[in-house]
Amino acid sequence: MFFGTIINATVVRVVDGDTVRLQADGREQSVRLLALDTEESNRGSVTKPVTPWGRKAKEEAQRLLPAGNAVTLEFPGTEPLEECLEKHRDNFGRLLGFVHKDGLDVQEHMIQEGYSPYFIKYGYVDFAAYHERY
Repeated sequence: MFFGTIINATVVRVVDGDTVRLQADGREQSVRLLALDTEESNRGSVTKPVTPWGRKAKEEAQRLLPAGNAVTLEFPGTEPLEECLEKHRDNFGRLLGFVHKDGLDVQEHMIQEGYSPYFIKYGYVDFAAYHERY
């Protein structure tokens, strides 16, 4: 069951444990998974070092989200899709949302398995059921 506006998408690739590239809305989009903040697995950050646990989080995300797999991207609001595609972005232009695959809440799995704490940089999740699970 979804609470926010959704769009079907296809996995292009996993960037790291909390970021994926999806084919959605007719184009490739970078998506920052809400509620997660895994350690770094790529040398893109000057301030955050790559760690073994960051690499493990990326490996787990790759296992869950292999390229070509269908997923559902859920936005943290109920606005119409076009509004969500503009409104729910971070300061890097990435979409912000929750990814679900075959009934699996990817965020919940990553938190429960210890790859990330419940991360609230963007605020607690808007949906009470998710907040309680995370």
